[in-house]
Amino acid sequence: MKGEMNLISLIRNDDRLIHGQCMVRLVQHFKLTRIIVVDDMTASNSILKMVFEKAAMPGMTINVYTHEESIEHIKAAVVDNVSTMVVFRFPTTAKYLFDNVPDLPKVVMVGPCQMRPGCKTIMNGTYVSDEEIEVIKELVEERGVEVYFQVVPDMPRLDWKDVKNKLA
Repeated sequence: MKGEMNLISLIRNDDRLIHGQCMVRLVQHFKLTRIIVVDDMTASNSILKMVFEKAAMPGMTINVYTHEESIEHIKAAVVDNVSTMVVFRFPTTAKYLFDNVPDLPKVVMVGPCQMRPGCKTIMNGTYVSDEEIEVIKELVEERGVEVYFQVVPDMPRLDWKDVKNKLA
């Protein structure tokens, strides 16, 4: 029934957005046929946007949107019949999406996030700032979102509860 089906198969934070592991391992594991990229910089650069959209494997679509543009498309994806991944660069985007898409599945996989000044290490290749830690903490503790850290499905997974104390 419309409204009960949810085909957002994966919500992923990955600062590389779309790359080899994403296009092969994640797409196959989650049986994805659509990727919605939420990234203002990529969506605002017509050449970069075209490169991302053309990266789709046969039988799949990739759409790149700004934060604002993405909302209606993600709301539609929540109730359509297409297995979809929503991917973005930073945990702050997850908060924006949960603020604006009420029926979004409450699970976020955090993959690689590059080291930046002041970031803390979650695992090799995944680093978060104090602001991002606060966003994740809010999503988990106040909104009931499951947040876990994992590069790809067959690699080790760390749940928020496993890392939150070492980040304090």
